Amino acid sequence: MLTRRSLFMMVMFLFLSFVLLACSTKDEGERGEENLGESNQDTNESTGDEPMEPVTVSVLVHWDEDMFNERFKEPIEEAFDHITLEHIQAASNREELEELFANGVFPDIVFEVSQEDLEFFDMAYDLDELADKHDYSFDHIKPVFLDSIRSKNDDGLLLGLPYEIIYHALFYNKDIFDAFGQDYPSDDMTWQDAINLGEKLTGEMDGTQYRGLDLANANIPFNQFSINKTDPETGDVLTDQDEFSQYMKLIDEIVGIGGSDNEDFFTGGERFVEEQTTAMIVEFIQGINWWQDSPGLNFDVAALPVWEGSETSHRVDNLIPLSIASYSEVKDEAFEVITYFTETEYQIWASRNGIGPVSENAEVEEEFFQDYESAEDKNVTAVFEHPHATPPEVISNWDRFFDFRMSEYADSDIDRNEWLRTIMEEAEIAVQEEKEKGQ
Repeated sequence: MLTRRSLFMMVMFLFLSFVLLACSTKDEGERGEENLGESNQDTNESTGDEPMEPVTVSVLVHWDEDMFNERFKEPIEEAFDHITLEHIQAASNREELEELFANGVFPDIVFEVSQEDLEFFDMAYDLDELADKHDYSFDHIKPVFLDSIRSKNDDGLLLGLPYEIIYHALFYNKDIFDAFGQDYPSDDMTWQDAINLGEKLTGEMDGTQYRGLDLANANIPFNQFSINKTDPETGDVLTDQDEFSQYMKLIDEIVGIGGSDNEDFFTGGERFVEEQTTAMIVEFIQGINWWQDSPGLNFDVAALPVWEGSETSHRVDNLIPLSIASYSEVKDEAFEVITYFTETEYQIWASRNGIGPVSENAEVEEEFFQDYESAEDKNVTAVFEHPHATPPEVISNWDRFFDFRMSEYADSDIDRNEWLRTIMEEAEIAVQEEKEKGQ
């Protein structure tokens, strides 16, 4: 019986066979004897006079056409006369990819597709090959972002380029700080500093109960460690590392600040935005846009707190990549497209529009969010205060089966060591089940 992957491979084989046959027939019919063996591209490169042959490059994104046109199509077609971008809209999950392929749709560039799925569908393509071919340097991209992509496969292949980096920051309610007579957060705080400050901002005032510190995403502090949760080769859970106990202790301290009957500390900014009873919350920097029209909310941002003895911010696990599909017949043009997005001209535009920049250029970071009135007088460049944590040499693909489930933990009476043992056992079972699927 054919598996879904076997069916996909069969469809792809037939599709590519048809494309190659069609291209071969076209070449034989159109190529004059005097031009035999000489491609249009070679002729254009040698003369420099004739326009390059028009090429259509298809791009898979989850955006609608308006956003696709603004972010991708218009900038590329303005920069390259010979390239037309075609919009293919679908989610980047495995199910929708299978449906696309079954319908004979094979995009040249894929946006936000995981490296696991690139490899599952045999789409993975090492961009170092094209970089060598075109003598292209990636020196203008922060090395840690490229390292993160290379770390997600055993061979260190560059299976995509970073398009956007997800940055987090410490949001704070200035009015609550003023009411409690506390100085606003600085950009050089440790987690312990943030907890100590949060305790000073917790209590009742004028009949309202305030809480000092929340995390919209409880995993953020742990993601500042340069470690795997599981062994990359065996999938064994590595909870004996000191960082696990440090993290669990930190979560206990944050929960222990108190100040709320609702123990749901890790699901978002409801208390910060709507009730406005939380003084500080760690959230995605896009909160600047989300919350700009919230009545009465007077907020600013500071840098993400760091661990004692460390100066690094979070790892770039939330990097959003652009990849070229292995079967693409227009790899050279696709390479022009995805590398253009990393260049200074586009990066300045992206940064001004709140798209987390990937560039080494300090000028790019200075432009962050500058096209938004919501960022006026906001300390948005605080997200660049600390360098990103380096990834492990190989990021374990098994880590996706380990879930701290901190919201449940915070609402339970279970000792942290017992909780750690419980979620370790759950991860071990999940890893074993995944291994059995591949047998």
